[in-house]
Formats: sequence, C-alpha cells, structure tokens
Amino acid sequence: MQLIKRSEFGWGASGASTARPTRGLVIHYDGSDQNLAGKPHASCVDYWRRTRKFHMGSNRGWADIGYSWGACPHGKVFEGRGLDRIQAAQPGGNADWYSVTLMSGPGEKPTAAQIEAVRGLRAWLMSKGVAGAVKGHRDFYSTSCPGDSLYRLVRDGTFTKGPSGSQAIEEDDDMDVNAFWHDARIKMNKGEDAESERSPAAFLQELETEQDRTQQRLDRIEAKQDEILAKLGALGK
Repeated sequence: MQLIKRSEFGWGASGASTARPTRGLVIHYDGSDQNLAGKPHASCVDYWRRTRKFHMGSNRGWADIGYSWGACPHGKVFEGRGLDRIQAAQPGGNADWYSVTLMSGPGEKPTAAQIEAVRGLRAWLMSKGVAGAVKGHRDFYSTSCPGDSLYRLVRDGTFTKGPSGSQAIEEDDDMDVNAFWHDARIKMNKGEDAESERSPAAFLQELETEQDRTQQRLDRIEAKQDEILAKLGALGK
C-alpha cells in the first residue's frame, strides 16, 4: 500500500492540537457519492484538497482537514492530520481514536483495494502502539456515517483482517521494537538435551531472576562471614 504524506500536497505540519490516540481506528465516508473508483487517481488528489479546503473554510473553520487519513478507491492512503493529532471527525472519540474516510458516499461500495488500504493502515498503526479495534462513526454520534454498507464491514470484522503482503506498509527506517521484544526468539542451551528458545523479554526475566538468586547467595555468605568474624573476635578476648 502506498502512503501519500501531506508534504506531497505542499502542506506543512498540521495545525491541530497534539493528542495520543491509541484505542483504534474509526471508519467514515462522505455525505455524497464521489464516484472516484471510475476516475483517474488525480481525481482522488483533487478530492482530498477540496475536503481540506472545505473543512478549514468558513462553514467549519477547523484547524485542518478533519480526518487522520483517507483511503482512496485505488488503494492509496492519504495523510490528513496524521499521527499524534486530535481529530475533528467523531465527537466523543476525537482525542483517543484515529479516523479514516473511504472517499465514498452512501450509494457506493468500497473497492477491494480500498479495503486492503484500510487493513494496511490499521496494521501500521498497530505497529505504532495503537489498538487494533475498528469502529464506525455512528458508534460515537447519531449519524448515518459511514453508511450501512461500510458499517456492515465494520461489524463483521472485514477491516480487522490482516493485510496481504503487497498491502502492508513498510518503513525501512523504523523497527517495531515492541514486536521484536516479544516475538523474536533467542536460542538457549543450558546443558539441556535440546536447545530451547526464549523471547528477549523472557530471557531478560530469567537473567533478572538468576541475578536475584545470586544476590541472595552472596547475602547469606556475607552473613556467615560476619558470624565467623564475630566468633573469632570473641575468642580473642
């Protein structure tokens, strides 16, 4: 999946307040059909620009486009407010949930590429420490959004499936340290007949436990030493 950052639209950092959404991702759609699936991808770019202009215009007066992300019918994810920003998309969940709009309307169904784009976005957010939950806009506020078609996909778990290999977002410079810490394995051989494996977290726990045992033995030795010295001192009197 291709992630198109806001800088590619000539936009600077979002003017929205900072936040730390960690609870999951909320699905949205537009209030009217956009019919972008049958148009060139440039139409999706125009749509994203228009949406931001409308959200920041006199009718809304928001600090930025209302959504964290947008998923276009061609399978690309557009950065809106992006990471670590409060939303203007779902009252009641703006500070602790991210949002994604599928650039479609009530009479449209998402494309397969669009669904995969959302799955890829969800997986990427999970690598950033965000929970994997997916909800619809109507779960927070009395609204028809994201429409019956998309909301069925929210409820039946379509968006919570893992992305295909070609849709996963890859970041060359970022290692998911948490995933490595819990999922990686270190081969161990402590005189056992066969090698065993430990995760780095489990391996560190074993080391800490052994360190505590060693310290306890040293404390006992030191106490015994003090006892012997006290006896020797008594004999010398």
